[in-house]
Order: sequence, then C-alpha cells, then structure tokens
Amino acid sequence: MSGNGFDAISQDIANLDINDGARDPFAMWDTAPPPAPKLKSKGVIAMDITEQFGNAARQLDVGQLVKDPYFTLFESVGALEIMDRKMDSGCLEPGETMEDQYDFNQELLPEEIIGIIDQLLCHEMAWHMGHPLAQTIFTSLYIDKLLSPSPISIQQTHFDSRHSFDEPLTLRILRAYCLGLIKTCFYVNSRVKTEHFYEEEDFVTHTFNRSLLEGIEHNDIFQFLDETTKLLAESETLPLDIKRALDCRLQFRAQFLNTVELADSRTSDSLVKQWTTLGDFLPYLNSSSKLGKSVPTSFSVKIQRKLASTVPPRPIVQVSQEAAFDHLERLCRDAAVAVEVLTYYDSHSLMTFVLLFQARKPQPSVYVRTLLQHYLFADMVILGTKSIRHILDDDLAATVLPNDQLLDRDNDEIEVPNDPRHQMSVRMETFRARAAGSYLDILRTICQNRCRIRRGLCHTIADWDNLQLDSEELDVELRVFTGEKPIVDPEISTDPIYSFPLSSWAYFYKLKQMEWIVQMGFELETYQPDELAGMYWYLQYLAKTRSRHLERIRGFDMRSFAAARKNPKATADKMRAYLNAISFINFSTMEASATYGFAGALSCLFTVLGRLSLIKAPPRPYSDDTMRYEVRMKPFSCIGLPELIPFDELTKVVVQPEESTIDLLKFAAESAMGAKKGLEVLSKLSAKGAYCQGSHDSWLNNIKACLKACIFTSITIASVKKAVEAAGKDGKPKIKVEIPPSEKGYHDWWVVPKVIPVP
Repeated sequence: MSGNGFDAISQDIANLDINDGARDPFAMWDTAPPPAPKLKSKGVIAMDITEQFGNAARQLDVGQLVKDPYFTLFESVGALEIMDRKMDSGCLEPGETMEDQYDFNQELLPEEIIGIIDQLLCHEMAWHMGHPLAQTIFTSLYIDKLLSPSPISIQQTHFDSRHSFDEPLTLRILRAYCLGLIKTCFYVNSRVKTEHFYEEEDFVTHTFNRSLLEGIEHNDIFQFLDETTKLLAESETLPLDIKRALDCRLQFRAQFLNTVELADSRTSDSLVKQWTTLGDFLPYLNSSSKLGKSVPTSFSVKIQRKLASTVPPRPIVQVSQEAAFDHLERLCRDAAVAVEVLTYYDSHSLMTFVLLFQARKPQPSVYVRTLLQHYLFADMVILGTKSIRHILDDDLAATVLPNDQLLDRDNDEIEVPNDPRHQMSVRMETFRARAAGSYLDILRTICQNRCRIRRGLCHTIADWDNLQLDSEELDVELRVFTGEKPIVDPEISTDPIYSFPLSSWAYFYKLKQMEWIVQMGFELETYQPDELAGMYWYLQYLAKTRSRHLERIRGFDMRSFAAARKNPKATADKMRAYLNAISFINFSTMEASATYGFAGALSCLFTVLGRLSLIKAPPRPYSDDTMRYEVRMKPFSCIGLPELIPFDELTKVVVQPEESTIDLLKFAAESAMGAKKGLEVLSKLSAKGAYCQGSHDSWLNNIKACLKACIFTSITIASVKKAVEAAGKDGKPKIKVEIPPSEKGYHDWWVVPKVIPVP
C-alpha cells in the first residue's frame, strides 16, 4: 500500500466522531453481504457458491455431522502451525537456549536438598495418579543427569565428573535418593505393564526411550542408600533437625524400594509388615517438609525436547504436598489391605473381597490394582496356591453341587471309557475349560477402574449367557451318567423337573452381573433423574428373578440333603457341605430380597415424584423415550434369559396409572420397611455367615451404608405422603426435590431424593 493511501485511511479514522448527531453510529454495519473477492489469475476461476452452500446446508438435519473422507490425519497434522510454542518444542524465545544452563557443581544447602526431595516425591505421586513421566519425574535436571547416558553401575551416576572422588555429602544424599526413586519407578512400571490396565486412562508407562536403571542391580542401589545413611549419621556439621529430616527421607526411600521389590512375592505376612512400615514414615516426612527450601531451577520443561516423544510440549504437573502425601498414605494403606486377599477362605469370600476392595473411596491406585491382579492370576495359579479347578469346584459345591459325585476327584482316575465316572470326568473337565475363562473374567474386570468395570461387565454377561446355553447341553448329557431322578409335581409343571446344576450356576452369576451393571449406572450417574423410576424397577425385577432362581436351587439342595441324611454312610464332612450350600443360598436369598424391596420402594417414590411434576424431564431434541430405553437396555438386548421387557410394557408397570398416588406411597413405605428389616438381619451376620471372610469390616460398612440409605428413603416417603395429603386431591404439594450426586448420598448405588418444604 502506498504512503498516500495510508495517510488517507488515517485521516478518515481521525475524522470519525461517535458523538456527531448528523451521522448514524451504526452506519458501518451493513446488512448486505460483502462482495466476492476479485481474484485475477489464469489458474484460478472464482465463482460465488453462497446460494449452493445455503441450499446444501438446509438439506441437513439438526445435529448431522459432515465429514470430508479425504481430510485425513495427515492433512490435519500438516495444518498445524510450525514455530507455535504450543505445538513446536523447538520454538525458542529471543535469547533462549535449547537447554538449561544449570550448574551441577554447585553445592546445595541441606534445606535445598530437602526441598528437591520433597518435590520429587510430589512428582512421583503425580505419576502414580496417571500423569506421564515427561511432565513429572523426568522434569528434574538431576534425574535427567543420572539417566543420560544410560548408566550400568553406581560409579557412572555422578551429577558432575568432578565429584567422582570428592562428592559433597549433600549431593551424595540427593544422588542416593534419586537412584532409589528411579529404581522404585522401574519396579512399579514393570508391574503395571505386566497386568491389564488402560494406557493414558489409568496410567502412563511410557519411559520415552529412557532406561530406569535396568542395568544396575537392586542390591547395589540399596547398599548405596545404606552407606549414605551411615555417612549422614557420622556427620557432625548439620543441625540436628535437618540431619534427622534427611535421614528419614533416605530410610523412607530405601523402605519404598525394598517394598516394591518384594511386592511381587505372594507371602502375606511379610508384605503387610513392609507396607505398614513404609506408612509409618509419612507423619514425620510431612511435618518436616517445612524445613525444606524449594529449588525451582532444578526442574525444567525443556527436558521434553530430548525425550523420544511425538506429543507437543506440556507443562510440568504441579501436585501439592498435601495431595501427594494423602495419595501416598492411601497407597500404603490400600496395598496392605490388598495383600490380605492371599488368605483364602472360600470362593464367595474371595469374590466379595475383590468387589469391596475395588469399591473403596477413593478407588485404589493403578499400581495397587495391578498388584491385586498379580496376586489373583499370576502364572495362572490363583493366590499363588490354588488352581482354577479348586476355585470352580468350591463355588459349585457351595451353590448347586454340594457333596456331588460330579465333583469327585476320584473320577479322574477312571480310564475305562464305558464307566459312567469316566464320562462324568470328561464332561466336567469340558465344562471347567469353558467356565474358567468366564469366571476369571469377572475378577479381572472388577480390578479395573469403575467406568471400565461397568463396561467390561456389559461384555462378560454375553459370554455367561452363552455359557448357560452350553451348560444346559452338558447337564442333559450328564443326567444319563448320574442317574438323576426328576421331580414330578403336577401343581408346578406337567413335565418332569430336572436340576440342571451347571446351567443354574451360570444363570445365577449372569443375574448378579446384570444387577451390578444397573447398580453401577446409579453410581456413575449414567441415568437422568426422570429415568431413575424405570431403572430401579428393572433392578428390582432382576433381583426378584435371582431370588426365585435361588429358591429353585434351594429345593434341589434340600432334596439332596434329605437323601444324604437317610444314608448311614454319610460322614460329618458331607453333612457340613450340604449345610454350607444351604446357608449360602439362604444368605443370597436374603440379600436379593433386601435389594428388590429397596429398589421397589425407590421406583415407586420416583414415580410419584414424576406424577407431581417434582422431577421433570429435560428437553431432549435429539431423542425420545423409546430410543433412550434402547440405549439403556443395550447391554441386555443379546441376553436370552431373562427376556428383555418391551418398552410399552415396562412403562406401564413403572407408571402404574391405575394406582393412586397414596397407594403407591403406601407400597413404597412397606417395601422400604421390608428392606430395612432384611438389611438389619444381614448386619448381624458373622464373617463366615455373610461369606465375607477377610473383608468383614468393609462388608459391614457397606451394609450399614445401605441401611442408612433405606432409613432415609422411609423418611422421604413419609414426608412426600404428608405433603400430598395436606395438599388434597387437586392441590400441589408444597415441597421441592433435590437429587444429590451419588458420592453425596449414604451409598453410591442408592440415590435417595431429598425433600425440602417450600412456603
């Protein structure tokens, strides 16, 4: 642009006066579209496509996505702007260097050593929380110096070559701590990578092509830490409080390193002591952190430029010391509890332990969850001592086959093909091979984060549905060799009734998983407030179906027990096996009854609140009730039994238009009272009677939380009933309803509305 043109524009701008009444201040806003650009080029033909574009846009539905199939990831990456510091790690400010000019030869104050160590501990816990090493531990210049290049001995790990013969004590303390930290991360990283987890979602194991001291033996680092601790004890130049703080940090690191190295072993007594001892360091570590002095220059984001990474530069993750110590304390506590799974009592107690452990709030860290997986499944030996056959047979014996000939291990010794015992052994082995993976998948799924548990269960129930069908065929074949006599009862059915033990067992576990899926939907706030009535009704439907199925199993168990009591050769051990199975069926029936009673009460309560317009459906322009029902029931659409209830039928049984509001509230109150009595009975059971040995305290706390939620439900129902009666038939009750988040209630699986009176 010429100078005269620029001066003319400047003069025009100077002449603008917004207070000039003769001018329209909005004259510049012209409603007419700007003219099309006039491109003059032999290779470009410009044309106005405004009308065509508008016509095409009007043909699209609201919410419809338009995607160019030729605009690939390569084109999108190529569109990124080079030399943008947000995307380009090589972009430098004027005068900035590629690397930090940090003097590793400088002597640090003891207070600065404490500050750096505490900051490294915060970064270590940030890594455990799921942040990558590039934004946490690897941002330390001292860590970077130790790992570049990859050392293979302690002698190659000096911060500065001038310290090879005369290293200050403060730097030796820092070096010893850093070596112990890196080796600790190596063990943690190795354990997490070995087990099942979700990269970037749970934990980041990527080391960016850095070696975590794999070439240096554990004993060498542990010995170096011990020698440094002794040198510190012999020093007389440091103040006593500083000396004690440094000594505590060295011993803590040595204990942490030793604990994670031993954590892979499956000996419960020593591991519990290791984690408990590690937790004992935390109070003084926390209180003495005030002695430290931070050294921000010892951490730098520029180190990311040297890491093998294709992601843009990211800022350093800052975790407060309070949050870091809280996380570390929970890690030690949860790991000590996880070790208790190694004490085996029975299969049902094992399942209960894993369920309750994974439901702890906050949920155990990824490292602890992978340790639990290791204890459960390592080398395909359950808990280090039990075979999968042992666990399956225990579960079958305690449910559908107490003291049954199908589980007799002597059958395996029979090699005569015509012998019924050989045929039973062959078919039972076929069943175990088919069921083992499905059974272990339940435990493996429960070891994931809460969202993944629900998603995983949606897949496992389809496998259990197929297992149930396969087991029915085996039940029919086994019936020939066991000589089972059916029950003939014209009042129940004109056909003979057989036990179908294997398929009954599979159906029992399938129903439990279906209940867990629905219950975790409440915990994860998957359902909207206006959907709670329907989902709680479906939960009570599943729980009632399980209760009826348990009644059927009990009938056959009692029949076998009665026959065994008439046998003079029956031993006391055999009688205990029957009593144990019947006891478990009774416990499960009571628990299922409490569940469907509580769920039925909440379903009626939310139905009433919907009638009174106290809970309103939010606007949903992109869906309707039928589509949303299909989404909610998608995990169960492939299940053959129980059959999926049609939407119209479900709506009718949930809304209950023929019932009055008062009658619904009365039924809800009665159901809540029945559930309360059931939960009170459950809360008085022993660990053995509740099949939660090893986790009785957690189980009891869970039952008490359900009981509190049930009592609160009864109070809410009474409040709503009182408000409805006071309002009369045509009046509107003077109350409003709040739906608390799942974590704010007494129990995550029971969403109880809060009723607030209004003037």
